[in-house]
Amino acid sequence: MKIFIEEPLHGSGRGGVTVYKRKMATLISGMDPANEYFLFTYCFRKRPEVWARITPAQGAKYKHVHARWPESLVRKLEWGARVPFIESYLKGRGAALYHAHRLPVTKKVPLVTTIYDLFPVIHSNLSPWLGRLFEEIIRPGLSRCERIMAISTHTKRDMIEVWKVPEERIDVVLWGVDRALFSQLPAERLAAVRAQYKLPERFLLMVGPFDAWSDPRPSIEAFAALPAALKDVHLVMAGPRGTCADAAQKRAEELGLGKRMRWLGFVPQPDLAGVYNLAQALLFPSRYEGFGLPVLEAMACGSPVITSTTSCLPEVAGGAALLSDPADVEALRAAMMTVLDDPTARAALKEKGLKRAAEMTWEATARKTWEIYKSVLGR
Repeated sequence: MKIFIEEPLHGSGRGGVTVYKRKMATLISGMDPANEYFLFTYCFRKRPEVWARITPAQGAKYKHVHARWPESLVRKLEWGARVPFIESYLKGRGAALYHAHRLPVTKKVPLVTTIYDLFPVIHSNLSPWLGRLFEEIIRPGLSRCERIMAISTHTKRDMIEVWKVPEERIDVVLWGVDRALFSQLPAERLAAVRAQYKLPERFLLMVGPFDAWSDPRPSIEAFAALPAALKDVHLVMAGPRGTCADAAQKRAEELGLGKRMRWLGFVPQPDLAGVYNLAQALLFPSRYEGFGLPVLEAMACGSPVITSTTSCLPEVAGGAALLSDPADVEALRAAMMTVLDDPTARAALKEKGLKRAAEMTWEATARKTWEIYKSVLGR
């Protein structure tokens, strides 16, 4: 039987959804040689950087199917005119199951989907157009799905409370961390990363994008309030700048932190692993996340983690991080003091984090997802 897994191409290709879909295609196709697996994508322009990321790696057990459709055309036909464009295409290619990202308007092929978070619905004022997309495409499409996966218990709870989805229709399938990429690295590799990115001897790390739900200004204010004895510590910002970066940079300058802050921009994952290793701690006090992969990535690299009491982040941290209200400057400052000034607490956080990261594997995610596929295919 043929199983199609959709990977959306409208983003940068560097985020958690891309990592997840590629991991599922790679790992489940290796676990299940009896069936054929296809990574399904569509867009019109054949951009080299997009094509490079969606081409299966050498030795991959799945194949890639790409439709050269403009996204605007698909939106008009599928969800505007309600023409069953996507599933007609897949059914014509013998699809037995479709793991959809954006849910089609009919069910010509058995459907499963994954819901990452309901942030655009709960905070629709911050992203009105995305909130409308969720309400007009995702929510009505859930009724056509055989199974619905949520990537955290928090997302499942939001679906039950906000969208009134019956609890029994939702399976929680937690994500994992890629231990081949994120681990404790040898000293020579760390020295090369430090030199390449001109990293200071001691620094706290924040990973973006820095958008409304992950505004770094409270953390910057907490960092500025550290005592004089810790003025050798810097704050390093990695990842896409996001919509709050300019305001955050301005606030840092107002607080006299210009020389103690570094903005690295996008850092490739192999280098990011080195940055995690070198950091005194990861600061990830986001207001809302579907999962929060940087928490596990940092833990796998032996970096202590400070994250939020909100959304899924306590669940992901699993008792292995310091938790703070993301808007509480004093609580954030106290957490920073702990990781910077208490070697015993820092060592304990490192040990707990390594253990937590070892528990959370993409292989476990793939096995549970495969069981869900089998339950649908066996009906």
